[in-house]
Amino acid sequence: AAGGATVVVLSVVAPATVAPSAHLASAATAPGERGARVVAAPVPVSTDLAYGTTATHLSVTPDGRGYWIADTSGGVHTFGDAGYFGSAATLPLNGPVIAMTATPDGAGYWLLGSDGGIFSFGDAQFYGSMGGRPLNKPVVGMAAVPGGGGYWEVASDGGIFSFGDAQFYGSMGGHPLNQPIVGMAATPDGRGYWEVASDGGIFSFGDARFYGSMGGHPLNAPIVGMATVPGGGGYWEVAADGGIFSFGDAQFYGSMGGAAPPSPGIVPPANPMVDLSPDPNFLDACYQDAASDACANQEVEATNAARAAEGIGPLQLPTDFAALSPAEQLFVVTDVERVDRGLPPFVGLDATLDSDAAAAAAVNADPSPAPAPPGMSVIAWGGNWAENANALGASYYWLYDDGLGSSNLDCSPASPAGCWGHRDNELGLAGDQASYGGTLVMGAAEDTGPNHGGWASLTELTVLASGPLPPLVYTWAQAVAAGAG
Repeated sequence: AAGGATVVVLSVVAPATVAPSAHLASAATAPGERGARVVAAPVPVSTDLAYGTTATHLSVTPDGRGYWIADTSGGVHTFGDAGYFGSAATLPLNGPVIAMTATPDGAGYWLLGSDGGIFSFGDAQFYGSMGGRPLNKPVVGMAAVPGGGGYWEVASDGGIFSFGDAQFYGSMGGHPLNQPIVGMAATPDGRGYWEVASDGGIFSFGDARFYGSMGGHPLNAPIVGMATVPGGGGYWEVAADGGIFSFGDAQFYGSMGGAAPPSPGIVPPANPMVDLSPDPNFLDACYQDAASDACANQEVEATNAARAAEGIGPLQLPTDFAALSPAEQLFVVTDVERVDRGLPPFVGLDATLDSDAAAAAAVNADPSPAPAPPGMSVIAWGGNWAENANALGASYYWLYDDGLGSSNLDCSPASPAGCWGHRDNELGLAGDQASYGGTLVMGAAEDTGPNHGGWASLTELTVLASGPLPPLVYTWAQAVAAGAG
């Protein structure tokens, strides 16, 4: 998404997402997270609390007079002449719903979970799925055969899984990719298909012809899906900023690309549609030695991969990052993630807020600004807590693995309001500042006492406050002077 808007992918295509998976450290119980966000009266609650159920797919009825919208919780919403045949909203999900496909007569549909699970409704038949089976990479999309007698699932590594009448014609599974696969589309006769990657690369199999692609061309935002013309003689690619790219017989009819200056990454109130478990999974290396080069290198590699999925470049940390205190490291990582998305940074760490954060870290709790910095009045604030190895590890889970299926203790199918709350705290308050003024300040802390299961207890307190700014413990200007960017 760009500029706070989420592109909903049409027809047989799927959004640029990756699926959640268990991230237990073999050496210890996996760390946990909690988060809280409060806007003080009389300031209204910000819209970045409206998270947890994001529209993820749109499928059109056969006559074009209606459509269904599926959301990540498995809910199905009908419009026009689209019939309602049930949903997965009340079912236990191993991962969020990421795609849907209607049957040829429009009297049913399939929902696809990020773990490869298929849910069939109406006259849609179940022909099998990858749910409950080991996957090298998460499933990101599906396409149905023209007669509705089968379907394919595609994983982010390009692997194709065929069910029912769907035949296997090859895949990019096991082949090197510049960027992950984000969706697929079938040919009109069902004897081939295309895969599309987030860099715009197109891969053709069976009788699917290659008509060109955006692979190797500069993009303002990553590609999130594709759709084909009815005769199969061309296709469109759609980018996260709404840009459309036409190939073959596909005509260009306009797009949302360039409607507003592109904003890198996903920013509140938008949130990622699915979790991105760390790759590499740094928990084992970091549990053994949180200060080791192996731990730090794996954390940075995983973070850079997650940032790349949002169209953001690698982390640029200050040269003295390893010598900073845990609180300073949390502050720096938070501000780097904000600035790289075009959001205003927190100006610095306040000693009072650091003390508030430290008190919460000692008891595994979300911090709150009590007391507030001397002479300042709190307008809005958010508090995050996590058990993890260090600042980089905590920030990763807060930002990239905070939805359904994650270790976010406040997020579950029964309580989706807590999903992505940590991310909204870390990237939030910009809208509040634009509306009400004030200064963005922060507190952070780490506690390594014996009651944290072998992990560190880390907290950050993000605050928008008015009034004279007290002397700061550490500032963003210092971080920039040391090379942060």
